[in-house]
Amino acid sequence: MNPDRSPSRRTDHPDPYAGPHPSEPLPSRGAMIAFAALPVATVAVLSFPTAAAVALATLCGAVAGAVIHRRHPNAVDRTFRLPDDDGAIREA
Repeated sequence: MNPDRSPSRRTDHPDPYAGPHPSEPLPSRGAMIAFAALPVATVAVLSFPTAAAVALATLCGAVAGAVIHRRHPNAVDRTFRLPDDDGAIREA
């Protein structure tokens, strides 16, 4: 093969692993921010079911606690010994 001859079209392929040419402009700042935020957005979307389950459990617990407190207002006082109003904890 002569070096003066141009390469064949079948063998003239760009390198898929080569980086951008140094003279090419960089992506816009907005595109770089969007690509940087993509992993955070992915984690937020994937953790949504867990966060929703925790929020629902908290809401159900608060409602159940309010119902129990309304029906048995002194249940906590009977279960736990709370300190007197003077602030000192005494042994029983």
